[in-house]
Amino acid sequence: MSKGNKGWIWGAAIGTIVGSVTALLFAPKPGKELRKDIADGARQVGEKTGEIATKVGEQSAHLAEKVKETAGSLIQDIQTWRECKEEETVSEASDKEAQISAIVVESEPEEAVAAEEQATPGEDDENKLQS
Repeated sequence: MSKGNKGWIWGAAIGTIVGSVTALLFAPKPGKELRKDIADGARQVGEKTGEIATKVGEQSAHLAEKVKETAGSLIQDIQTWRECKEEETVSEASDKEAQISAIVVESEPEEAVAAEEQATPGEDDENKLQS
């Protein structure tokens, strides 16, 4: 509970007590009735304060539970997001490796053909030899 709410509750409780006592003291009643009214007023203030404290406690517990649920779902969402990012990174890396492998495989036949041309004399080489 915030500091401002506690101050407001205490202020309301003290104000109620002071107001009740002041009203009873200035009322034209005999001492016995006045003491009884003061006791009843104090009892009512105590009951009201207890009710308010119970409600505040329940609301605080409810709020704390909501915060836990929200934080839990937020943590789960972040973990899911991280896992997706890691999968994307791994996928991108494997795609790059596949592209590199494809380039290497494509370039190998060209090099093999060039090597074969150098190893076996072609028609141009035979013409040079005859000349």
